[in-house]
Amino acid sequence: MTDSLSTFRFAVQERVRWSDCDPLGIIYYGTYIRFFEAAEHEMFRQAGLPYEVMRVQKQVQLPRKAFQVEFHSPAEMDELLEIRVGVARMGETSLTLAFEAFRARDLRHRASATLTVVCVDKATITKRPLPDFVKDALRPYLVPAR
Repeated sequence: MTDSLSTFRFAVQERVRWSDCDPLGIIYYGTYIRFFEAAEHEMFRQAGLPYEVMRVQKQVQLPRKAFQVEFHSPAEMDELLEIRVGVARMGETSLTLAFEAFRARDLRHRASATLTVVCVDKATITKRPLPDFVKDALRPYLVPAR
């Protein structure tokens, strides 16, 4: 994994708060799910695909299928993290997103993750093709395979 932001064209920053930590002041691993989800939502918003518009107006449902995370070093309370996100794979019915978390001040690697979402029909929860407008909007966020 390279530190180059050019690999990931989108990033957000999140601060580790007291409620995100264990009693030792180290980030609780489950907190990363919330941080990665925030990065995902903001990337979609920047791509012109706010989830609420897709879900309600466009009827595009993207439930989670798989989530994998690897922890590299522990973040601590009050630390500012930079969360980078990109599209690692765009399939016929699914997307796999890649995430990298770094300490913002020196880019010390904190965690890596992938998330796969599947486009489904809301009524039947059966797979359906990703609409072309979603693929087109997310194409600029493609990142090299890891």
